[in-house]
Amino acid sequence: MGKVFDEEIVTLKADFMKLGALVSEAIANAGQAFIDHDVAAAKTIITNDHEINHLQIHIEKRSFEMIALYQPVTGDLREVVGILKAVTDLERAGDHARNIARETVQIKGEPRISEVETIIATMARGVSEQYDDSMDSYGTADQAKAKETARTYDQKMDDLYNDIAAPSYQAMAKDPDIVNSAIIYLNVAKDLGRISDYSTNICEWTVYLATGKIIELN
Repeated sequence: MGKVFDEEIVTLKADFMKLGALVSEAIANAGQAFIDHDVAAAKTIITNDHEINHLQIHIEKRSFEMIALYQPVTGDLREVVGILKAVTDLERAGDHARNIARETVQIKGEPRISEVETIIATMARGVSEQYDDSMDSYGTADQAKAKETARTYDQKMDDLYNDIAAPSYQAMAKDPDIVNSAIIYLNVAKDLGRISDYSTNICEWTVYLATGKIIELN
């Protein structure tokens, strides 16, 4: 079983990292599309979301098959279970990137608040960096980097969410015409916050992969 399983796990991990790259692209592009008011780019992200979903299903199916067929133990089992758990976080992060793309389409033609969009731009870049650092830590099973990534970004993203929410609520109270835009800003901030949370989850699965321990990093 050893050689065949080793080949299978290499392929499974390659598919997982491919999915991670697709989600990374979706996150970065969704944030940029919202900042640039680029509806065409946003629609492309929405269209491409099916590729993420299909690959997630394939990885989950193959993970279950490998557990049933090879009955791996210890480190080998952690490899498969880690991917099986983390792949859900990747797909959900992709869903929130798609949501941001949809919100880019919805806000077209609405009045904008430049100060809020500046903060959204900062948060979008930070969330994209956090996600990429999380995936890098997983790819090398680097638990030290995983813990540092969670520590570096978790509170920072929470603070940026609050920086977006406060002026959005204030704008709604002052001007009824800005309500739709403000609600969209809040939704985008929530989607970015959820991507940040899923990135932290990936860091937690990195620690599991390296040590076999399930911990909370937030």
